[in-house]
Amino acid sequence: MITKTLALNNIERKIFWVLLVSLCVFVSFYLYSALAITLAGVDRSNINRTLSEMSDNTGALEAEYLSMTNGFTLSYAKQLGFQEKKEKFTNVPAVTFATAVDSETRVAVAR
Repeated sequence: MITKTLALNNIERKIFWVLLVSLCVFVSFYLYSALAITLAGVDRSNINRTLSEMSDNTGALEAEYLSMTNGFTLSYAKQLGFQEKKEKFTNVPAVTFATAVDSETRVAVAR
């Protein structure tokens, strides 16, 4: 059996190839977009999980900090070798400022 192919004009061939190439471009853009959206969703999920872990870690560190700060007392500081500071007073003359205030407020306008 002999099959006969359709004889297409030169213009029809060009239109066919342009449509085929544009279809391939659109399909590849669609696949790229679907892949990018999927990867962005996975990244967002990973970021949210990491953020949750960091938040839990921060809460634990805050609790540890508060328990440690409540343990510091004056007697504990003395055991570590700290001593109370003796107060020192100095005679520093007071600094005075003189300001001149005009009774009128003047506004200069550039013209």
